[in-house]
Amino acid sequence: MTQNSQKHLILLGADDPLPPGHFWFDGDGFGIYMAKQPRSSWKEHVHDWVQVTIGLEPAHMHAEWSNEAKLYQRKEYIGNAVSVIPAAVPHRTFWQRRAALIHIYIHQESLSQLGLELLQGESYKLQPTYLVRDLLIEELARSLYLQAENGSLNELVAKAAITTISARLLSAYTSRPGPALPFTGGLGPAREHRVRKYIEKGLERDLSIQSLAKVVDLSPQHFAVLFRESTGFTPHQYVNHRRITRSQELLASGNLPLVEISLQCGFSSQSQFITTFRKFVGMTPGKFRTSLDSTRI
Repeated sequence: MTQNSQKHLILLGADDPLPPGHFWFDGDGFGIYMAKQPRSSWKEHVHDWVQVTIGLEPAHMHAEWSNEAKLYQRKEYIGNAVSVIPAAVPHRTFWQRRAALIHIYIHQESLSQLGLELLQGESYKLQPTYLVRDLLIEELARSLYLQAENGSLNELVAKAAITTISARLLSAYTSRPGPALPFTGGLGPAREHRVRKYIEKGLERDLSIQSLAKVVDLSPQHFAVLFRESTGFTPHQYVNHRRITRSQELLASGNLPLVEISLQCGFSSQSQFITTFRKFVGMTPGKFRTSLDSTRI
């Protein structure tokens, strides 16, 4: 490892202490952070390195950022996901539950040098991209994570992986001069908003994939594909996520019986509510309520 550590990069915006057993590696023009990351958050921050964040199962991530028009955007995702964050882009992230986290920091100069070689001097701009699937980057990150579990990482192996990831960034996450292509993926902003609003206003009713597809006049199969592209969730995952979030609000705001909360949040029974809550939150609703009460004392 180099003597001039860039470990401070992972501390930028960190609201919580780094977990015990986390791993940092300094390479030539890059740095790597890996950890079994507990529920934690990074407040809005910027840095002058390109950041690639990879979350591996059972990750549940929430990202927020400002685009070039200064409009605030957000996205959530459950499962393996990759975010590509260019230098100087304000962003913040939340890890909703414990999962494997890999942060890769690439010095802008290193990426630019590779860009000169691969793109033969063609100008490009790295595009911010949040919480998407990228099997190549995921598998390279996973291999680094597994190698570092014993507390060390071979520099040649790490360098080769970072070079491949950098090449992937240049080929898949950059814009080049030329006519803009229309957006064709996902539901589109208007239909996505319509579905989200329908779900939010009726968490207690039937929210099957068939009923949701009717809201935007699509077949259930086509709707499921487009919804996942737009939100990162399957329709079932998203509905359960919103129901659990609503139940947490009800648990925190009063003393409603669990059976009443389960009905208001659309669960078919109290037992289904408890099982789903434990899966998402890591504890039962009763224990969650008790933990809230103890913090109020």
